[in-house]
Amino acid sequence: MRKQFGEDKIIILLGAGASCDAGMLNSIQMIAAIENLLKGEWAKYKDLYNYIQSSYYHLERIKGIDTKSLNFNIENLVGLLNVIINIADKNIDVYPFIGSWEKELLVVAGPKLELAIKFKEEILTKLKNIWLSPDDLKKRSSYYRKMKETGYTMPLRIFSLNYDMCIEENLGIENIERGFGEDKIWDYRRYEPSQEQAISYFLYKLHGSLDWKRNPQTRLTYSDSISSIDPLNMEIIFGIQNKLQSYDPYLFYFYSFREACIRSEIIVISGYGFYDKHINDNLESAFQLDTNKRLLVNVYEGENFDEQAYIEKLSNLLKINSDNITVNNLTAKEFFTNNLNLDYFSSLFPDEDDEAILP
Repeated sequence: MRKQFGEDKIIILLGAGASCDAGMLNSIQMIAAIENLLKGEWAKYKDLYNYIQSSYYHLERIKGIDTKSLNFNIENLVGLLNVIINIADKNIDVYPFIGSWEKELLVVAGPKLELAIKFKEEILTKLKNIWLSPDDLKKRSSYYRKMKETGYTMPLRIFSLNYDMCIEENLGIENIERGFGEDKIWDYRRYEPSQEQAISYFLYKLHGSLDWKRNPQTRLTYSDSISSIDPLNMEIIFGIQNKLQSYDPYLFYFYSFREACIRSEIIVISGYGFYDKHINDNLESAFQLDTNKRLLVNVYEGENFDEQAYIEKLSNLLKINSDNITVNNLTAKEFFTNNLNLDYFSSLFPDEDDEAILP
């Protein structure tokens, strides 16, 4: 008999790879696009880009990171641009102790580090208007609608590391709790159980969203028109140092992810590369508390993919028994269409008897 899943026993975590089939660029593809632009219309930023990239590699090598493991991506780039901008704004207290950087930095970023601000604005404009907003977004991302066909009768908690609008476009805003009331102000209490809510999905965008912004009172709100938001004022976060912000919604969402991992029986992951230590640590902790939990990971690596080697890699990284890990090598569209359902999830628990649905 098919295993039954009670409330909060299934959660989904989505990374950039989940949206690639919808025409979104992933982080590495964005870097490639930037490097191509540096050969032409963005040539004035080339020295600054090279300076940031080389600084990143130097720092990682000091940490002892193997050269083959180095991966410079869009988050590293924008995160380090933010550091330079904070230096310009005198928001970094340690700057007097690294004054030797100043001479070189002023050469590549301008006397007032103004090129860093402009470069960041150019990147975020491309990200908002092109890289994460392809033409015919709803049609190209329609495979996200398969989330409606999982067969799970409980509210489904979806955690996304993406800024894009694929989930909202395909599941319908009216079916999703995003934390915003009629006044468009975010309030964590909307994620608390309520008899009045007829919600099918709880959505937690861990790194922000293209339609988010802050009002003059610094309260989180959103705009019905993404095009109206200043790219520099988008409420999205980059860089490892920014992942655990000490304010909401980020702090609340991260805590909610931790709690959801603990309560779940199966964690379904698609399009995540396991490069975020904060996410990985919570996955590891959840499996330490419940060794019967299952991890279902979808990753698309093509024909030469070594499934067993990948499972062993995750097992070592997360300290999870390899028997509890299932890996699919499918495009996101194939995975959502064929394996995002209760029949498949249940098949990963072959030794368990059928259980009654919990209240």
